[in-house]
Amino acid sequence: MKKGYVSIILHSHMPFIRHPDVNDSIEERWLFEAMNECYIPLIIMFDGLLRDKINFKITMSITPTLMTMLQDNYINGRYKQYLNNCIELTEKELVRTKGNEALFKLARFYNERLNSLKETYNYYDGDLMNAFKKFDKLGVLEIITCAATHAFLPLLAVNREAIRAQLATGIESYIETMGHAPDGIWLPECAYTYSLDAILKEYGIKYFIAESKALMYASPKPKYGTAAPIVTPSGVCVFGRDMDSSYQVWSDFMGYPGDANYREFYRDLGYELPMDYIAPYINSGGIRLDTGVKYYKITGKTESKEYYDRENAMERVKNHASHFAGCRNEQINRYSGYMDKSPIITCPYDTELFGHWWFEGPDFLDAFIRKSAEEWTCYELTTPTEYLMKNPIVQCAVPNPSSWGENGDFSVWINSSNQWIYKDLHRCEKKMVRLANTYNKPNELKKRALNQAVRELMLAEASDWPFIIKNNTTSLYATRRINTHIDRFNRLYDDITKDTIDSKNLAKYEELDNIFPNINYKLYKTN
Repeated sequence: MKKGYVSIILHSHMPFIRHPDVNDSIEERWLFEAMNECYIPLIIMFDGLLRDKINFKITMSITPTLMTMLQDNYINGRYKQYLNNCIELTEKELVRTKGNEALFKLARFYNERLNSLKETYNYYDGDLMNAFKKFDKLGVLEIITCAATHAFLPLLAVNREAIRAQLATGIESYIETMGHAPDGIWLPECAYTYSLDAILKEYGIKYFIAESKALMYASPKPKYGTAAPIVTPSGVCVFGRDMDSSYQVWSDFMGYPGDANYREFYRDLGYELPMDYIAPYINSGGIRLDTGVKYYKITGKTESKEYYDRENAMERVKNHASHFAGCRNEQINRYSGYMDKSPIITCPYDTELFGHWWFEGPDFLDAFIRKSAEEWTCYELTTPTEYLMKNPIVQCAVPNPSSWGENGDFSVWINSSNQWIYKDLHRCEKKMVRLANTYNKPNELKKRALNQAVRELMLAEASDWPFIIKNNTTSLYATRRINTHIDRFNRLYDDITKDTIDSKNLAKYEELDNIFPNINYKLYKTN
């Protein structure tokens, strides 16, 4: 008899990194790598589970920026070139490594893998959303939405119109792609603050995912911690992250991805082979980048790495999946002993962990889902929507403001390195409200300019930029993106208010930042 539930929730997000103005954009590769290593492998996994008639249910957020890019003709054209290049590299590697049995075996593995990715990509007509929509329609995958450009909503609270616009645009974009409204939302960075739930309720959202602190420090304190959702006074349910299952995957010292038999992320052919050989497969400007072909395993805390052994890695995957399933089984048995309702273990993760950072991640998920379908488990996999249908009585409490960033607060996104961003954003948000309140019936050209101003503002609001700046990774790019979008917004604002709109310049902005074709500037109008 099943005593409770486990809900795997994957958060799939990429900032809007479409750059038709740049020859061989490095940032576009972030998306292409995720397609190769995360999204297509997950699609192959879901199709395999369906083929084998395995009972499963998973939840997956796909942010509006990612949905847009996955359906973009330019992006998909660039991805096809990238994928063919990757395959060509493995074909050359089959020749180069022929004298080394271990390396040749790995080269063949990568070649077969990449050709399988291409076969799946073509099967879905070069549009991965076709696959995800299929799984959603079949009821095995619940796709939820996010704010339009993944803006850190609590830090926009000084201008509630900005929050409303982010949420309304994100939900509308979801409906345009999926053909139905979303039940749930992944708040960007799981960031919640007081009153957000009331806005979510207005837009028909039934639940959101939150950091454990949102529930553990809620008022009143929830009876069952994160083992059951709470409902806010506005009537929106909140599912809190389970920390035991989180540590087993995320932890630096006890997480599964650190196993010595798994693939080493930081050793890649792009940095190791002579430039005359590898040049066609890295950046055209000669910047060495990851190719995705990696021949070594983690081995240990040593510079001397051993060759990756795929069979050994798959044995570790089975062991880790069995351990993870056993731990969830023990949790459910323990919780159900004192709860008067079915417990649920909520397991939210970044999708990009599974396949990109942890190469074997999709195989782990596949093995865990198959284990969960076995008779011995006392739990079954579910989605938040399905859980609420079966368990409609939920304790009312006010969630604690929090995020899933370091310390569980907002400090990653506002600190001494990136606090300058918000002064500029808030100034633009106020200007956008002024424009929306002023222009009730603009002519067609002015309407286009007003809508483009919204696009530029929203792209500047993405939480990715302050995160990157704080972590000092590609901070120059993040800073440039913020400043570029704010500059474009301010030019549009001046052109609109002075009635000097340059149609050629506007068309250029529309072509470069072509997200949300049906966006409506009136979302910023004061109620």
